[in-house]
Amino acid sequence: MNDSMNIKAVLFDLDGTLLDTALDLGGAVNRLLARDNLPLLSKDVIYQTASQGSLALVKAGYGLDLSPEQYTDLRSEFLANYTAHINEQTTFFDGVNHLLDTLDRHDIVWGIVTNKPTLYTTQLLAHYPRLANCAVVICGDTLEVAKPSPRPLLLAANKISIVPEAIMYVGDARTDIDASSAAKMTSVAANYGYIPENDPAHTWHSDHLIGHCLDLCTILAINE
Repeated sequence: MNDSMNIKAVLFDLDGTLLDTALDLGGAVNRLLARDNLPLLSKDVIYQTASQGSLALVKAGYGLDLSPEQYTDLRSEFLANYTAHINEQTTFFDGVNHLLDTLDRHDIVWGIVTNKPTLYTTQLLAHYPRLANCAVVICGDTLEVAKPSPRPLLLAANKISIVPEAIMYVGDARTDIDASSAAKMTSVAANYGYIPENDPAHTWHSDHLIGHCLDLCTILAINE
């Protein structure tokens, strides 16, 4: 674990860490399920599955017995549905704006490293100029690999010209913690995000575990 006083930058996951996108993601699959006269996903299932990606949400709704071609078709329909309703219920998590203002005030660089594809990230961030103007945005298809590979995080570090050891990465999935640990960054598990019941955040071996985004200020030893 790195000395928090030496942290020069904080990188964030997007969905489940900065933005609460779960209800729009869940809405995309529920509209398909309603069309097909199938039971809708509950909010609990949506929130536990959202960080695992579009295919996981499709499988949560349609089960595990379809053909690969059927899953491919449903995922394409899901993505088209999501992009048509991408910011209807999405909001900042509580405290995010205040946290970003605090980082700016203390000259701590911040950016985004997400597994969300560029198309949807760009479309979503257009609604949130506070996020779109950050120092760096790396998406799930920026490279040929995504998290849990450390390469997207290392690319972000290179683009902001800060060594990984001076960067903290915050995310709400085990893949986030695995990626940041492999990149030699200080890892922070966002326990307020989309945490699966069968994979609780305290088992991820992160350097820090936070229940609210403003807890970062305590870890960084900076005044809110």
